[in-house]
Amino acid sequence: MKFIIKHKVSIFLSLIVILGCVLRFWNLAALPVSLNWDEVSHGFNAYSILKTGMDEWGRHFPLIFRAFGDYKLPLYIYLTVIPVYFFGLSAFSVRFISALSGVLAIPGIFLLTKELFPEKKIIVWKYSLPLEIVSAFLLSISPWHFFISRPALEANLALTLIIFGAYYFLRFLNKRSSLLPGLIFLGFSMQAYNTARVFVPLFLVITSIVLSGKGIWQLVFPKSNKLKNILALIIFCSSLFLVVSQVYSGEGSARYDKLKILSASIVFQIGAARSQSNLPPIIAKAIYNRPVYFVSTAIKNYLGYFSPAFYYQTWGAQDQFAIAGKNLLTLPVYLLSILGLVSILFKLKNHKSNQFLLIWLLLSPVAAALTSDPPQALRPNPMIPVLIIFASFGFAFLLEKLPKKFSEIIFVIISVWIIFSFATYFYNYNTEYKVKYSSSWQYGYSQVMNFIKDYGSEYQKIFITKRYGEPHIFYAFFTKLPPQDIQPGGDNIRFAKSDWFWTDKIDNVYFINDWQIPKTSVATLPLESGGDVSTAKSLLVTSPDHVPVNAHVIETINFLDGSPAFIITSVP
Repeated sequence: MKFIIKHKVSIFLSLIVILGCVLRFWNLAALPVSLNWDEVSHGFNAYSILKTGMDEWGRHFPLIFRAFGDYKLPLYIYLTVIPVYFFGLSAFSVRFISALSGVLAIPGIFLLTKELFPEKKIIVWKYSLPLEIVSAFLLSISPWHFFISRPALEANLALTLIIFGAYYFLRFLNKRSSLLPGLIFLGFSMQAYNTARVFVPLFLVITSIVLSGKGIWQLVFPKSNKLKNILALIIFCSSLFLVVSQVYSGEGSARYDKLKILSASIVFQIGAARSQSNLPPIIAKAIYNRPVYFVSTAIKNYLGYFSPAFYYQTWGAQDQFAIAGKNLLTLPVYLLSILGLVSILFKLKNHKSNQFLLIWLLLSPVAAALTSDPPQALRPNPMIPVLIIFASFGFAFLLEKLPKKFSEIIFVIISVWIIFSFATYFYNYNTEYKVKYSSSWQYGYSQVMNFIKDYGSEYQKIFITKRYGEPHIFYAFFTKLPPQDIQPGGDNIRFAKSDWFWTDKIDNVYFINDWQIPKTSVATLPLESGGDVSTAKSLLVTSPDHVPVNAHVIETINFLDGSPAFIITSVP
């Protein structure tokens, strides 16, 4: 008992980490219900690096991965080489790094909260509970963090790096550590996810100025220069230089070009609105122009990330990043985070920890606000740890302000409410969500590819519809295709078109536009790259809407809600 009392914080933290580990690793390969194309792309490129030292496009150890033309950042893929080496190419190995990152974020937020509020505690039944334990527990059962920790998401890896980077940077500002570990973590985060490439530099500059009254240059180079600080700056600037060079070359901005607010269609609409306006030309030009549209849209997007509609995912929810209509934090934690934010706002002056958190919160949605999508749950994920800390602070604040005779019962009620809310969310995630949204996860591809592995050799050619996106990478992944077969020089047809990279053929497997598969009798099928291919004695995997009359249906693969996904047929 004395040992338990003496080490109660470490014991509590260990139990919380175990809980977080179970929640994030349990049935990881099967939930979410299938790998999506980004996860499969991560996995196969890691497999290709492991086997050949090249990505799927034959580039030796690239610092950014072309993939489909979306140019994926490198860190997650290179780290995935490790689980692929030990566990083979599988759903578990692809998701391993994200799940592990989700677990490591729990001790990360523990350390960060402890550095921010070392003396803050919740007192219940004459026992003190450090605020960092509350933060760690809330993060371990946070629906938002739980959800993004299970798929293979670079954003989740970047978030964990940001948490540890912010912790060490705060220690540096408090003169308790060197700058080196903080800038290493933050520098690596910029090679994991694009949001970090905006958030991290802004965060470093603004917190340095506000919290120290100096610029980051004066912090790094005081009167007596420190070698570790110089090394830290070199490492961080190297990462920053890589970001700038990739943006300059176009590879680093390729993803944003597809998400930017001022797309070609929007620019056309602005011009049309100006020409159709009844206002005087000079006023119409002042109202309908690209700068005004960009700024107004970015502000609307930014404010949207602080709205209840965002936290309840009732506006623009993307099914692969959250459950529509479910609170990202659970209602009790959401309310506690608001209470914590309000209480901190009243104590900003001369409270550096409060200023640190507020800067973090305000900068978190900046990158997401600059994209065209309505508020979605992945891009602003740096908000997660700061909102969890706010909720912990709000919980402590509430119990402090209540009369002692009520505080204990309120503690129990809120704790049970939080646990019950997450349990409800977890049940929904394992039941209704996976059934209703299996199509969002491109469910059915693994079943198709397993069928091809078993019976594909019986046919001269195999045709697969492109209806659900990028079938070639699923074929390569699930058949464990030798990377050389898909790299340049292999028996394949791969080409660039409309700012994207397409694949029409790998060996005797062809990938066909769904709308070009006729419902009438089929004898040949056209390739997007040009030319027609005979379908004689072939296996055709098509959608329910495009089954040729002369095709014999072998098997139907349904989404989990019972609707048909793929129709596997043979063509004589």
